[in-house]
Amino acid sequence: MHIHLDMMGGIAGDMFLAAAFDAGLVDLDALQEKLRTLGLGTELEIVVEKVWRGAMSAQHVKFSNWDPDAESDHRHLSTILEMINKSGFSDEVKKTASKLFTILGKSEAKVHGIPLETVHFHEIGAVDSILDFLSAAWIIHRANATWSIGDVPFGQGTIQTAHGEIPLPAPATADLLQGFDLIQKDVVGEMVTPTGAAILKMVEPTRTNLGGRLKSIGYGGGTKDIPDLSNVVRMMVFESNIDNDDQDRDYITKIETEVDDMNPEVLAAVTRELYAAGALDVLQTPVYMKKGRLGTQLSVLCRREMSELLVEKMLKETSSFGVRKSEHLRVKLKRKIDTIETKFGEIHVKVGFWGDEVIKRSPEFEDCARAAKTHDVAIARVYEEVLRLQ
Repeated sequence: MHIHLDMMGGIAGDMFLAAAFDAGLVDLDALQEKLRTLGLGTELEIVVEKVWRGAMSAQHVKFSNWDPDAESDHRHLSTILEMINKSGFSDEVKKTASKLFTILGKSEAKVHGIPLETVHFHEIGAVDSILDFLSAAWIIHRANATWSIGDVPFGQGTIQTAHGEIPLPAPATADLLQGFDLIQKDVVGEMVTPTGAAILKMVEPTRTNLGGRLKSIGYGGGTKDIPDLSNVVRMMVFESNIDNDDQDRDYITKIETEVDDMNPEVLAAVTRELYAAGALDVLQTPVYMKKGRLGTQLSVLCRREMSELLVEKMLKETSSFGVRKSEHLRVKLKRKIDTIETKFGEIHVKVGFWGDEVIKRSPEFEDCARAAKTHDVAIARVYEEVLRLQ
C-alpha cells in the first residue's frame, strides 16, 4: 500500500485521523476500544462529523467523554510514555506512539536548550493531543504503507503559547520540518501543528511517489474555517502496482555498518539489544576492511517507522561513526499457522501458500524445543513426528 498526502490546508493530528477514517483505513470501534485503555476513562468516544471547509466536504474528528480528572495540558514526556506503556495497544503501536512523542520531545528540548528528560509538554500534553498521537500511531502501524507528500504549507504571523508569543511555524515545528519542501501561504495562523509535523517526520515520506491503482480517498477537515482556502488534508490510498494474490509485499529499511574494533561478546549483546528494540532481523557477516583488517558487517532489517530508533541505538551501542540506510521491497508468501497434535503435544506449524497451493511447512522451533525438553528426546525426533503427521 502507498499513501499520498495533499496538505491543502496543512496537517494536524485530528486532520490525519479524519482523513484516514474517510479513506476507510480506520475501524472506529476497534480504535475507540484501545483508546479507552489509556486510563482516560472508559466512556471515551471518537466523534466523527461531516463538515465543509472552503470548497471541500470533509470529515472532522474530535474526542469526548473522557474522565474530567484526567484533563491536563501539562505533562512530562516520561508521564506520557508511561501512559502508553500501560495501555492495551500492541507493542508495535506502543513503540510507534512513543517514537512520535520522543521525536517531538527532542525538538522541544533542542529549541528550549534543555535535556530531553525534563521536557514538559504544554498543549501537546492535553488529552486530545495524546489521543491524536495514539490514533496516528495505530494508523501508521496498521497501514504498513510507503508514504509521499506534496508541498508542506505554512502560515504567517504568530501564536500565543504557554511560553509566550512565538513566530510561525512554531520553533519545534520548524525544527521537525527541516529537510521538507515548504511553501508559504497567504494565511495568518498555524497550518502545520507540532503533532502534524511529528507525523510527517515519523512516516519518512518521499517528495512524490504516486503510482498504482487508486483504492480510496479521504478528506480530513481542520478545526478552523480559513477564508478562500479549503482547510483539509487529502489522503490518497494506492494499491501497489506490483501486488498480487500470492504474496504479501511491503517496504522495510536496511541499516548497515562495519566495525573492526569491538569485543565479539559486546557485539553479541548489541545484537540482542537491537532485537529488543524492534529489529526484524540482525545479521553479522565477516568482511575485510581497509588495511586488510578482518571486521564485521552489522546489518539490521526493520520496519520503516522503527529505523531512526535503531540507527540511534547502533550509533550509541557500537564503535561505528556512521551507518547506511536503504529501502527494500520485501516479498513474503501468504501464510497461516496450523496446530498439529503429536505424541509430544501441540506443535504450531507455519504454512506458506502460492495461490491455493501449499508450498512450504515449517514447524515452530520454540514449540519443538519445548516438547523435546519435556519428553527428553532430541529436537529432530519432534520435527520428524510433526512432518510425518502433516
